[in-house]
Formats: sequence, C-alpha cells, structure tokens
Amino acid sequence: MEEKKITLEKTLDTKQVASFLRLLADELEGKSSFEGNEFGWQLHGFNKLKIGLIKKEGGHLSLRLKIKDSGTAPPAPPSEFTDIAEQEYRPFKQIIKSTFALLTSCANQGRLPSPELLVNFMDQSRKLIAFKDFGDIYYDEYWQTCQAMEHEVNKGVLTGFQEKLAAITDLKKSCHHRFK
Repeated sequence: MEEKKITLEKTLDTKQVASFLRLLADELEGKSSFEGNEFGWQLHGFNKLKIGLIKKEGGHLSLRLKIKDSGTAPPAPPSEFTDIAEQEYRPFKQIIKSTFALLTSCANQGRLPSPELLVNFMDQSRKLIAFKDFGDIYYDEYWQTCQAMEHEVNKGVLTGFQEKLAAITDLKKSCHHRFK
C-alpha cells in the first residue's frame, strides 16, 4: 500500500499539550481511541510519528506532528488544521529566497536594485510577515529594516542599501537559527 505523509501543527497552551500527550499515551496502550478526540486527529495505522514542541512567548507551545501512515487508515486532518507550513509557507519561502538572492547580488556588485525588484521584495515581505507562528517575534524588526532599506534605495544611497540588507540577513539568520 502507498505510504502517506502528513504534518499537523497547532499552537496550544500547556494544559492542551498535556491533554494531547495523555491521549496519545492511552492510545498507544490501547486504552482509548483517537477517533472523536478533541483534536480531530486520527493516528491509527501510523508507521512513524514525530512530535515536536516549540515554546512560544506567552506560555504557549507549538505542537507539530509528522505522521507516516501505512495507508490502512489514512489520517484525515480537519480543514482547521490545514498544513500551512507544507502547502503555503515553505513554497513561498523559496520564492522570497530567490528574490533576496537577487538583492544580495546587487549589493555584492555595488549597485542598487531595480525599482521592480525592490517592489517585488517589499510585496513578498508583506506576505511573509502575515504568516502567523513562523517567527512572529522578528516580524516588526524585519519589516522596519525592510522599510529602511527601501528608503535608502529610493534616496539612491548604495551604502545604506548594503547596510540595511546586511541587517536583514542577520535577522533572517537569527530567526532561522531559532525556529528551524
């Protein structure tokens, strides 16, 4: 049978995470069934299950499940658990990554980016900071730095553009180091 992979992610408080882990333990011991649980997740038939917990500000946790299913009973996440990371965020990150590489190339060649490239990057950055739970704590500083870079480019200041791009690079590295 065909093996299916699915990723589920949700931000929960500590009590909800504890409840989920208890439910999982009961399921593994055969004491209960995941069907009809408060999370709406079905785990029967899995070959591999990875659980990830990331502490968020405000006492919440991001719970991520990666499931490889044998195909006997495929897990069916409800629409509220749409896998934003796999379906939207990661593909989008590849797009903005290539745009950022073009900006970096301009800076390394000692030239300002074209107005079209800058507008494209700013539009992509607006979309980036609209994703929730993907490094939100960096979004304000990131957006302010992007706007400062845009201002330097519009003024025609190459060194200002290069400095702001370097600052964005540092923010990106910090965010990726913390959340990857």
